[in-house]
Amino acid sequence: MNLSNPDATPALALSVSLAGLPADAVLQLTLPSDCAGPSLAQLLAALFPPEEPARQAIADSLDTAANPDLPDIYDCFLPVFDQYRWGLCQLNVTAAGRPAELSDPVAAYLPIAPAGPANLELTLSPQYQPLDYAVAQGYAESQDELLAWLRECTLLYFIDKHEYHLPARPETANAAAGLGRQGLLNLSDETGFYEITPSGRRFIGRLLTETEGYIDRFDVFKDTLWDEDLGRAEFDTGRGVDLRAQLFSTEGLDPVRTVFLLRLYDGTLDEFAAAGPALIGDADFFDRLLEPAVNCDLAPEELLPAILEEGYAYAEAQDAAQQERRAQQSIARQVRAIPEEK
Repeated sequence: MNLSNPDATPALALSVSLAGLPADAVLQLTLPSDCAGPSLAQLLAALFPPEEPARQAIADSLDTAANPDLPDIYDCFLPVFDQYRWGLCQLNVTAAGRPAELSDPVAAYLPIAPAGPANLELTLSPQYQPLDYAVAQGYAESQDELLAWLRECTLLYFIDKHEYHLPARPETANAAAGLGRQGLLNLSDETGFYEITPSGRRFIGRLLTETEGYIDRFDVFKDTLWDEDLGRAEFDTGRGVDLRAQLFSTEGLDPVRTVFLLRLYDGTLDEFAAAGPALIGDADFFDRLLEPAVNCDLAPEELLPAILEEGYAYAEAQDAAQQERRAQQSIARQVRAIPEEK
């Protein structure tokens, strides 16, 4: 299927929209006749290939005279297809105004015997489900097991940080019972409220230590720019992308667990403090909370070893420079404290 063949007979006028983009940000192409035969999945795979030269060929074939924004619109689709190939999202498709399966043939959504090129409108909606992703990747045995842990940690967070005095209630009963079985939480006979036990305090401390380890190791990658001309990565430029979620899994970590702990640490849950107990029972809440684990920036897989190596070296150099500055500041303070000779 050659989408950029200028000599092929035009047979398909394709319009592709992406959920989340403005209504007028539509990718419009006129495709050759052989594009009407395969499945929607094959058509989209050819339109948004993983290889950069093939992508550039598609971009170069776009009718910029009709719409100069088409290359920018095309670029907006590419990260979604990268995520889809990595298994980070599902792709819902609407074809000719009705729900479609990617396995359906393109011809099933075309008018019969059209005069001139047939018109086809596709709308693509990525669906991010980090809980399902964690189970599919083997990071959790089941969604129930993962949700139990998330709910227990969330309840512990609200009680600890917001000093919640929560009576037993349906939204929190299972999470509280789980924490109670582990000896992390106790329901006071005197007050009828949950209280964190000494073991619970130690558990919180271990989570904090774990999270700070992730920050020390990966924070450098939250602003990563690969310089094609130099053939190396740059950091803290203000123009890079956040590769932490991708690198968590590359380095053998569970990205869903890691993102959750980071969101606890940075106070993301604080905005839900008022509704916290009710939200604990809502699985969709955790899917929304953890979306950054799957809706994330991606670098080409072949670049990741170099990015990791250079990132760790950069972080080490920054650390050494920081220690040197502190040492110099300490010496300066000591010098200033020496009384002047009279």
